[in-house]
Amino acid sequence: ARLNYEASHDALTGLYNRAAYDLFRKSTPEEHIALAVVDVDYFKTVNDRYGHNVGDRVLQRVANVLRESFRSADIVCRIGGDEFVVILLRVSSASVPTILRKFEQINEQLADTSSGLPAVSLSIGVAFSDRENPGEDIFKDADKACYVVKEAGRGGVCAYPNIRLGKNEQ
Repeated sequence: ARLNYEASHDALTGLYNRAAYDLFRKSTPEEHIALAVVDVDYFKTVNDRYGHNVGDRVLQRVANVLRESFRSADIVCRIGGDEFVVILLRVSSASVPTILRKFEQINEQLADTSSGLPAVSLSIGVAFSDRENPGEDIFKDADKACYVVKEAGRGGVCAYPNIRLGKNEQ
């Protein structure tokens, strides 16, 4: 059991790791899901300014906030470095406003420095299985939406094809 856990979970955050994410993607039908790509903005600057120990604690905090913000049925993964993915099950594009607002609340939580950790923000791209004009892959569409947020200044959320919410809302 311990080996299975270690093989499928990220040692730092306790979230599912990239291998588990890949398995979930292969085994989860893409009907009625949303996939969110989440990047910690300017994470290298956090490590450079505060050190890797604080950087690790920031990643743990991001992981905890993501885990606590979604239903137990949803799947939260750290797929590498400062990149996370959330697979939301049993949702449709009718949930866009609710999910975008949920991510905006997550950014608000991470801006709070009362934990003693530096404030961070997330750039988040979300794609729904029933999205308009889907590309070839839901992950790629979510990643494109994430880049829309980054190009607009970071610290927000965008649903594919281009519905934004956040400090850079347009």
